[in-house]
Amino acid sequence: NPSKSRRIVRKMGPREARRMAGQPIARVARTLSVDANAAKGRPRDDGLVRQSRYAGATMVTIRARLLLTLGFLVACGLPTQGTRDDVAETDGGLVADAELFPDAADAADRDAAAVDARAADSNADDSSVDAGNAGSDAAPVADAQADSSSDSSAPVDAAADAHADGATGDACSPQGSEDCTNGRDDDCDGLVDCADPACAPQYECVPEVPSGWTKAALSVGSRPACPGGYASARDVVMDPTGAAAACVCTCNSSGSASCVKGNVTFYGPNIIGSDCSTFGSSSTSTGDGACQSNLPFGLFGFGIGANANVRVSNVALTPNTCSGSVQKTVPPAVTTEGARCLASSSSTGGGCTSGQVCARRTSGAYQSCVAKTGVSSCPATWPTKHDTGTGLSDTRNCGSCTCGTTAVCGPATLTFSEDNSCGGASVSVAADNACHAMSTPGQNVSSWRYASQVQNEGCQKTADAQPTGAVSLTSSELVCCR
Repeated sequence: NPSKSRRIVRKMGPREARRMAGQPIARVARTLSVDANAAKGRPRDDGLVRQSRYAGATMVTIRARLLLTLGFLVACGLPTQGTRDDVAETDGGLVADAELFPDAADAADRDAAAVDARAADSNADDSSVDAGNAGSDAAPVADAQADSSSDSSAPVDAAADAHADGATGDACSPQGSEDCTNGRDDDCDGLVDCADPACAPQYECVPEVPSGWTKAALSVGSRPACPGGYASARDVVMDPTGAAAACVCTCNSSGSASCVKGNVTFYGPNIIGSDCSTFGSSSTSTGDGACQSNLPFGLFGFGIGANANVRVSNVALTPNTCSGSVQKTVPPAVTTEGARCLASSSSTGGGCTSGQVCARRTSGAYQSCVAKTGVSSCPATWPTKHDTGTGLSDTRNCGSCTCGTTAVCGPATLTFSEDNSCGGASVSVAADNACHAMSTPGQNVSSWRYASQVQNEGCQKTADAQPTGAVSLTSSELVCCR
């Protein structure tokens, strides 16, 4: 009867009813088994009932009041936990155990026992989700501190277990500290790899490492030890520069040019016509311009004034020797020393924005880079280029230059003389391969001389020297940084 129950509760008080209802059934039974003296106004003071409330009450009255109160509390939904229960538990500060009626959660938790039956949830064991989902905990892990028989003196459980039963994260099972390169939430804090603050000291988000490239660290200008997580160190020289060699050509002359060395050809003499071909031709050496007494064919026995005609060829130039020498000036090659290290592991993780990965952080003088051999250009996401190598090869040089003579031969003449030493009366004709008349009177021809003067003797450059070669690196490797 709800109406009577309310009156009983108001008279008895909900707190007193809870104190009675919270006791084990055997203890309540002993309380209700009031002997005759208690029914006559001498109740036993055992801490369970108060003399002021139950003095003079019969056993039937006490039982009726108690049962009606219990029924009312259940039917009307009054709060079943008090501000302080004799054996109230403090797990997480959520739900006290010593309720008027043991609820389904208590049935699952069994906190009244010395140790929880299963692993604690991420929230306190007394959470309302325990009743239906206690069995779905990720793993049977003991609470930070086992519940004692009376939780009122035990501290609150130290920390949440994996996740609340039935929550999305129930599948996560802690695997220890966060591994920052496996794309998983190892410590079950809801954060993966670089998104987890635990990774920040040693890992950072960088652009993706292109296929075929290796994560690297580069120090420019110094060679400290590799940062943590990097190895395969090598000392390098990088970014060589060197202007082309300067080449100056100088021409040198040796020997002397000559215009009188060779053979001369006589045509004639012709005493009939003017084509100088009547008696054929005869070739003979000029004797390097010396006086010659060997008369050419057709001239023997003819007098200089015999109205004969003669045609004489000219002699080709014998040039001086010209050679070129090159003076080479090679500017110094400029390089920068440094050190390159490669990541100890090629694994990268997640927890970064699109297009980035979680990779080992560099430190100190080292820049975050990628490296590859056999290429000459950098990926767009790693644009800063450094050509590196273990040594320097400098092949800068100059090609050869060429020089030529400037000498030419002046007008050539052939002088015929009446004596054997090219003296006395003489007559000269041009040695120009044209037919000329020997019209000067005199004695018979006995000697002759070929003459031509060298003009503009010297050397000049005909092709300049060109620079060759370049500065390059040995064991080259391209390193591209952010």
